[in-house]
Amino acid sequence: MKKILSLFMLWQCIAITSFASTDDIGLYVNDIILDWSGGGGTKDVVNNSLTSNQSAINYWDIHDLSTDIYEKLEISFAQVVDYDNINITITYSDGSTIETKILRGTSSHEVNFDARKTLVKISISHGWDGPSGAVTLYFNSIIIRAKNSTGNIGFMPVGSPKLGKDVANPLLDFHFIADPTAIEYDGRLYVYGTNDHQQYEAGTPTNSYEAINSLVVISTDDMVNWTYHGLIDTKSVAPWISASWAPSIISKVQADGSTLFSLYFSNSGIGSGVIQSKSPLGPWTSPLNTNLTDGFDPGAVVDDNGDAWLAYGGGVGKIVKLGDDLHSIVAGPVLPPAPYHFEANELNFINGTYVYTYNNDWSDHSPWIHGGEKPSACSMVYFTSKTPLDEDSWNYGANYFRNTGENGMNYGNNHTHLHKYQGKWYLFYQANNLEASIGSTGGFRSIYVDEIEVDEDNVVIRECTPSFKGVRAIKNLDPYTPQYAATAAATLGIVHEQADGEGHMVVKIGTPSTKAPIPSEGVIEVRNVEFSGADNTLKCLVKGNGSIALRIDSKDGEDITTITSLDENWTEQTAVCNSVLNGVHTIYFILSGDVLFDKWVLSNETPSDIEEVQSLDTPKNTGDLYNLKGQLIHKPAKGIYVSNGKKYIISDK
Repeated sequence: MKKILSLFMLWQCIAITSFASTDDIGLYVNDIILDWSGGGGTKDVVNNSLTSNQSAINYWDIHDLSTDIYEKLEISFAQVVDYDNINITITYSDGSTIETKILRGTSSHEVNFDARKTLVKISISHGWDGPSGAVTLYFNSIIIRAKNSTGNIGFMPVGSPKLGKDVANPLLDFHFIADPTAIEYDGRLYVYGTNDHQQYEAGTPTNSYEAINSLVVISTDDMVNWTYHGLIDTKSVAPWISASWAPSIISKVQADGSTLFSLYFSNSGIGSGVIQSKSPLGPWTSPLNTNLTDGFDPGAVVDDNGDAWLAYGGGVGKIVKLGDDLHSIVAGPVLPPAPYHFEANELNFINGTYVYTYNNDWSDHSPWIHGGEKPSACSMVYFTSKTPLDEDSWNYGANYFRNTGENGMNYGNNHTHLHKYQGKWYLFYQANNLEASIGSTGGFRSIYVDEIEVDEDNVVIRECTPSFKGVRAIKNLDPYTPQYAATAAATLGIVHEQADGEGHMVVKIGTPSTKAPIPSEGVIEVRNVEFSGADNTLKCLVKGNGSIALRIDSKDGEDITTITSLDENWTEQTAVCNSVLNGVHTIYFILSGDVLFDKWVLSNETPSDIEEVQSLDTPKNTGDLYNLKGQLIHKPAKGIYVSNGKKYIISDK
């Protein structure tokens, strides 16, 4: 046993300190995803064992591992296998599989990968031809071997379910966020959520919520590229709270013409607090020193008359009318019919009708006496009313969103936000399918979005089916308007750092995982970028020592141009693109070195800081010259070079 634990600890130390494409990858019992939402077996981390139930397919999610680099799976068992017909199944990104059987009496097992394919899953199972009941396997090690193995063993590198794919969900691929709410302001849609990543970073094996004292803010104007605005530190704004989950936000124009944003949240499970701001990004203040309500999971709305309403509660739903200050209660509470109520309260106002939605519990909901079809377990349902303070006026609508586990995703708690933006109705919801890409199985969630059909005339919400594909962009991105580097459709190897100003984040190379290795480069993918067809110059606001390459349509494509940063202060660096860019494309920024990246913009103007010098072995008064890929050039030929933030055109002698 000591040998097993020592090896496990050694792998952890190696994984945290270094990783390269020639390093092997260690897989661990703790990272197995159990089938049937955990009913497929049990994991024993202390004994490094898996107990698997018959017909369960328990697996490791490998998230797109290149088999050009990795060649085989090696399993070493701590006890010989005393069963027949235990299957190891290798699944590739094209859906094809390789199935092998572990031999009775063996202490090891190997599977060679198909070098032409991409590995996405490794499963352990025993079906109808295997032993009946549960089986237990004890492991020494489970290793994916590199083709040119160094012998070093690391964790799975972080992946992205979106990068380079026609997939828009989840909204963020680098940060766990849940319990969505949203508000439109000045043409942008701002989405807020529970900061599950704070609990993940606390190191708990499962998402237990008590470490969460902040909320996440992101925004978009095209529904595909999302700007990460960082965190609202609710604990510092309202130090009297225990925790902060499940936000809901509304706004109201004040007498002085300003807009008051009011953000409600669960103060753990003991009540709901509120913080307020004159901007969707803050700064925030706490108008109260106590909870506004005694129930949690608040959901607010402002109706067409300008009146504000708040729903909340757990086990039973309650609705109150708010005062003009948005932090006082002037009527209620009333208890609308909310059979089998669990959590996730929300209010909407559609065509003169109040719509109350909530998440029901995990029971079978019998008896069901409220008309319509009985809702499934842990699903989202809605009731409607013209007079919200009349408890008898509420009528059942339907089950509009089943648990994600019923639709091909993982099972989990359910929380949605219904929102109309730019003429389309969207449903924001949560699922925990990002976990494997970051390296967790603890129930840490992410926000997804899909279009949903709403009959506004009759106030009917049609059932929405969740998807990995998500939504399409509703507009193209203008690269000739300054853009934040924190705006992306997908990322890999990117983390964010707070800059000056509320909601202003800059990016750098890093990992969102608590155990994965830090990558050697970072990738930012921006979609639906519309070029003018003219010569372009890229301008970037950067800091530090490194480079940023621009690529088109593939992260592995040729560099269109490269920005080089050699200054410890924020400077605007400019580089000429080496080809004409036309039409709508996906672009990639590739970060290398110790560089911070703030903003970027394209221009049709020729940079004004270019100086023409003759071709010399060592041009005078220029300092070291770098090409547009950031490489030091000792004997420059004809072309464009960079030195100390200035560009030089070296012409013929």
